[in-house]
Amino acid sequence: MRMSMRSTVSGAMAALMLLATGCGTSTTAENTAGGAASAAPSKPVPLSVFYAGSMTHVMEQVIRPRVDQALHIDFQGEGAGSAELAHMITSKLANPDVFISASPAVDVNDLMGASNGNAARWYATLATDELVIAYSPKSKEAGEFKLAAEGKVPWYKVLEMPGVRFGRTDPKLDPKGANTILMMKLAETYYHQPNLEKTILGSDENPAQVFPEEDLIAQLTSGQMDAVIAYKHEAIEWHVPYITLPSAINLGDPALAKDYAKVSWTPDGGGKTVKGAPILFTITVLTHAPHPEQAAAFVRYMTVGPGHQILMQDGFTPTPIRFYGDLRSVPASLRAIEEHS
Repeated sequence: MRMSMRSTVSGAMAALMLLATGCGTSTTAENTAGGAASAAPSKPVPLSVFYAGSMTHVMEQVIRPRVDQALHIDFQGEGAGSAELAHMITSKLANPDVFISASPAVDVNDLMGASNGNAARWYATLATDELVIAYSPKSKEAGEFKLAAEGKVPWYKVLEMPGVRFGRTDPKLDPKGANTILMMKLAETYYHQPNLEKTILGSDENPAQVFPEEDLIAQLTSGQMDAVIAYKHEAIEWHVPYITLPSAINLGDPALAKDYAKVSWTPDGGGKTVKGAPILFTITVLTHAPHPEQAAAFVRYMTVGPGHQILMQDGFTPTPIRFYGDLRSVPASLRAIEEHS
């Protein structure tokens, strides 16, 4: 877990100061009894937040410093594929306070229910997004990608060009990886291009294309990768050009939910089938959160507070805040959020 060092150092410094001055609880008690000294500021609560890896930049660089001060917490974030993080929770390898997913399917399939130990009992909608094809201005095919972005060349023709290095995330660990496959299936029908998925992607976990999310960013921005499937907010925050895809295939329009649901993907070797659906980020306080009160305050900050405004500035699209799951488990301090969204 990141940033545990900061709280450790702060604790050690406080202990050394107490030893050096000979002060301790007895002194505090004396001061309190005498009414001459005010109470020392409380230590920020360490709040563990697991979030979708595509949010790493905004969570660590923008939200962390602001929310630490606003809520008097020590934000300890961990970003990775949503399904991967959920498996860490249900395997008891980690016990975070808050979970932000890139898909409600991860909440439902990997955290909620008796089979998952009821690791989560509810979730709230947070924001929507859409898939784009982000490309490197350093690519030798940058000119062709630019033409595709302008609608002058089919984007899939550029991706089919020999030597183009194309990247995506693991469909078994990351909703964006699964959505990439679903997008290609929709594109086959939309463009009347049978076998487009296999032609461009190859196998579901093609080792030449599949990388951890954080590696994709580095490879694209360094020019080692020509193009990647990204969320729109990622392309905006990375400051890289991108190709906007039609609403019929980009999984970004809630009004097209029924059309998206016509395609599905089942992992090789078995596993739960994922149906096409509008991209939707969600947030929840986990059932066994060590700091439930601060976790609920963080959810409020992200859904109707300054954190929500930051997400919109980062390229996300707003969506009404709605609760799903066991609504009786939603913290009382959050229930009014839905009424005012």
